[in-house]
Amino acid sequence: MPPYLPTPLPGLRAARCCRMGPAARRSLQGPIAVRAFHSAYRKQNSPPRQYRWLVIASVGIGSSLLFYNSQSSRRNPIHLDAPPPSPSSPSNNPSALTQITKDSTEDLVPTGTSTIPFFPRTIHLPSSPTSDAAPQTSTATRTLPYGTGPATSTSEEYQLLGLGIRKVSFLRIQVYVVGLYVAKSDLPKLQEGMVRAFFTSSAQGDSTLSSATTLVDDEKTQLRKVLVEGGKDGRGEKIWDEVLKGSGVKSVLRIVPTRSTDFSHMREGWVRSVQARSGAQGKGGVLVEKDRVGLEESVAEFKGIFGGGRKGVGKGKVLMMSRGADGGLGVWVEDEVLEQAEKKGVRGEMKYLGGMKDERISRLVWLGYLAGDNVASEEARQNVVEGVMDIVERPIGTLETQVV
Repeated sequence: MPPYLPTPLPGLRAARCCRMGPAARRSLQGPIAVRAFHSAYRKQNSPPRQYRWLVIASVGIGSSLLFYNSQSSRRNPIHLDAPPPSPSSPSNNPSALTQITKDSTEDLVPTGTSTIPFFPRTIHLPSSPTSDAAPQTSTATRTLPYGTGPATSTSEEYQLLGLGIRKVSFLRIQVYVVGLYVAKSDLPKLQEGMVRAFFTSSAQGDSTLSSATTLVDDEKTQLRKVLVEGGKDGRGEKIWDEVLKGSGVKSVLRIVPTRSTDFSHMREGWVRSVQARSGAQGKGGVLVEKDRVGLEESVAEFKGIFGGGRKGVGKGKVLMMSRGADGGLGVWVEDEVLEQAEKKGVRGEMKYLGGMKDERISRLVWLGYLAGDNVASEEARQNVVEGVMDIVERPIGTLETQVV
């Protein structure tokens, strides 16, 4: 019989050891001791069983997420306000942005998110894009150009004043990018209206102060702080309310979702803003009781604009809400196109959803982005304030068109 047999059965090993002589049993003490030492070492230094399973599960989940992301990016390419990415596109080559800025009518502004990386610096809309000026034809035939093409004899150029990302929940989930555009021809009106509203809110009966047209350095600092922080007794909200109501400035809110979004969710957010800032909930607001007469009917009309057959706006698609000189509201959304055409960079037309003449609705929706508590995007408010201050700080009558 061989002196040592590596068998996993302790009983059998013990029986054989009993039949061996003393010399043979001593020869077994070496390998047995070594194996016992290694077994004890593994037990002492190995992680508990439940931790080993946790490590294995984490590796598996991470691998699955990487695989899913790679497959998702192939099936759902990101759609920007330009043709699909190429080696020379700004998203892949930052230096290419300068070339586009110089050689194209579409100047681009970074948004801060990789999903919708850029917004056009300027857009062109019909001279009177609001509902009261729209042709009296079926909704299906009321269309706009995509919004970033060259100017025409019947279009008006709008300048980006500021933009930001709408985020929700404590996880800061990105919902859409929103930008506020102002008609370039109305920038002097915005400047004058903002200065006048600032002095009116602080005049307290001083007619000399309320008629001033220029801000000194301390007043500029104070205006910036009021617009950002709101000021005492909602002063910032009152300033914006007066500018929107009385200056006759034409403007556009341009919204591009970072994920497909239902109209119902967006609409309810705007309605809550209207109700909160109107004072209908009994907490402040810019409308006194007599100014709220008929507001509920107008809110219902506003809801109806988004109650058609279309359910929402897709990722990367454009939704535009325009506010005319009289406050009339018009709403457009980018139409869907075939997947194959979309891959080639083809964009849909801007289809008209509807509009209304009650200026209170558009004014209160705009205030939801510009002033008061719980604005839709604090980033957008901050950037709009910077754009406004760039205008206001220039001497009256010397305003240049470049804002952002």
